[in-house]
Amino acid sequence: MVMWNHLAYKMGQVPNKTFHGESLATKQKAMLRFLWLLLLVYACLVSPASSQPKNIFLLAGQSNMSGRGGVTNVTWDGIVPPQCQPSPTILRLSEELAWVEATEPLHKDIDVYATCGVGPGLAFANSILANDSSLGPVGLVPCAIGGTKISQWARGTDLYNQLVRRASAALQGGGTIRALLWYQGESDTINSEDAELYQDRLDNFFIDLRVDLPIPSLPIIQVALASGLGPFIEKVRAAQLGLNLDKVTCVDAKGLELEPDHLHLSTGAEVRLGEMLANEFLRTLPRPLTSNAHKRPELHLIMKAPKGKAMLTFLCLMLLAYPCLGSHASSHPKSIFLLAGQSNMSGRGGITNGTWDGVLPLQCRPRRKILRLSAKLAWVKAVEPLHKDIDVYATCGVGPGMAFANSVLAKDSSLGPIGLVPCAVGATRGTKISQWARGTDLYNQLVRRASAALRGGGSIRAVLWYQGESDTVALASGQGPFIEKVRAAQLGLNLDKVTCVDAKGLELEPDHLHLSTGAEVRLGEMLANEFLRTLPSPLNSHGH
Repeated sequence: MVMWNHLAYKMGQVPNKTFHGESLATKQKAMLRFLWLLLLVYACLVSPASSQPKNIFLLAGQSNMSGRGGVTNVTWDGIVPPQCQPSPTILRLSEELAWVEATEPLHKDIDVYATCGVGPGLAFANSILANDSSLGPVGLVPCAIGGTKISQWARGTDLYNQLVRRASAALQGGGTIRALLWYQGESDTINSEDAELYQDRLDNFFIDLRVDLPIPSLPIIQVALASGLGPFIEKVRAAQLGLNLDKVTCVDAKGLELEPDHLHLSTGAEVRLGEMLANEFLRTLPRPLTSNAHKRPELHLIMKAPKGKAMLTFLCLMLLAYPCLGSHASSHPKSIFLLAGQSNMSGRGGITNGTWDGVLPLQCRPRRKILRLSAKLAWVKAVEPLHKDIDVYATCGVGPGMAFANSVLAKDSSLGPIGLVPCAVGATRGTKISQWARGTDLYNQLVRRASAALRGGGSIRAVLWYQGESDTVALASGQGPFIEKVRAAQLGLNLDKVTCVDAKGLELEPDHLHLSTGAEVRLGEMLANEFLRTLPSPLNSHGH
C-alpha cells in the first residue's frame, strides 16, 4: 500500500495522502527549507567578504604627509581627533605589505627614523567616505619619508622603487589606485639650485611614476608648502602652483597652523589638510559618483513566487546556477615566468637576413593554457615570436619560451595556465649586463612588467635569464674573445636558488651567434627540466 501511494503521488493521482506518517505538505516544506539553506551556503561561498580595499590612495612626500601632528620633543601626545578615528572601511598597507585596519600614526612602520604623529591620511579617508560611502573600503598606502628632497624621489632611487613596489603590492588582490596624495618640498628650500630645479624634477617624477605603475592618467593631488627649511620657500611654492600637467591639481597649505617648530603642521592643520585633499579629490570625480541625488532609479523586478513543485524546480535550477557563477573560467595565469636577457632569450631561431622563416616546431605550438603579457600589459594567447612587441628593434623568431611552457605543462598540467612575461631585448647590437642594473630603463621595464603580471593574481615562479654575449644558460656563443671568461662567471655564480643550464654545444645559426630553431626548442626543454627539478616532489611527479 505504501508503494502504491508513492506511485500514485508521482502520477498526480493522490495529491494530499500521507505516507510514512508525514503529510506531503510537511515534506515539501522541509525540502524547501533545506534548499533555501543550501542557497545561503552557496551565496556565502560565491561572495565571501573581502578585506581588500576598493579604492586605493598613495601617500608620499616628506614629514608633513607622514604626519608630525601632536609631536613635541620627539614624543607624540597620542591625541586622535574624531576625524581621524579608525573605521572598518579604511585600511592601510603595512610595511609587511598586508592590509590592516588603519590607525594613527599611519606611517609608524614606514617613516621609522622619526616620531610620527597625526597626518592628513585618515582625515582624508573619513571625509571622502562621509561624502560618498560607495567609495569604501578605502585603502591608504603610506610611503612618505621625512626630510627628503625631490631628487631622492627620482626614478631608480630607493624611495622611488619602494613607492612603485608598494603600489604594485596594493593592487595584487584587486582594487584601483585612484590618486597620489603628494606633500613634499620643505627640504628643497635650503639652497637656490634645488629650488631652481624643483619644477623640472617634480615634473619628471610625476611622469615617470605614471609610466612605471603603469597608470598613464593617474590623478595627482599635490600640496603647496606651508613652511620650509630655508629661504627659498616661495620659489618652491611657485613651482608647485605653476606645474602644468594633466590631472595634477594642487591644494595650498599656506596659512595652516604650525607646530612650535614652525615647520610641521599641527594636529588640527593636518585634519584640515586631509579634508582639503578629500574635497579636491571629490571635485574631480564624475558627478554621479559623488552625489546620491543623481543616481538612476533602480529597476525592481516583481515576480510571483512559484509554489509546490514549481518552487522545488526553481530552487534546484538556482543551485545549479550558483556554482557556474562562482567558478567562471579565468584568463589569468596561475604560474608566471619572466623571460629576460638578450637576443637568444628573445629568440632568433629561423632568422636569416633579417627575415623569420615562419617555421613553427610542434613544441612551440600555441595552446589555451599558455598566455603572454603583451607590450600593452594585457594577457593574450601566446604565439611565436613571443618578443615581437618587446624587442622591437630587431626581427624576432623562435625563442625558448613556448617550448619551455609546453614542456612544463606536458609533465605537470596542474601548473597551468602559464603566463610568460617577455622582457628580453637584443636590439641590433645586444644588451650588456650593465644595461640591466637597477635604475636603468631595462631594469625598470622588467620590474614594471613583473608587477603588472601579478595584478590579477598568480605567482611568479622563476626568471629565465640568458644574457652575456655582449659582455664577451652559460653562453653558447659570443661577440668577442672573452666568451670563456663570461661563461666561467655564469657557471661559478653562488646564490641561493640560482641554477644554470649550459647552452654550449647547441646548434647555432649561420651567424655563429644565435641559436637555431631546433636549439631554441632544446634550450626551452632544458630550462623546463631544470625548473621541474627544483620543485617539491609531489608537484612535479604524478607518480607520488
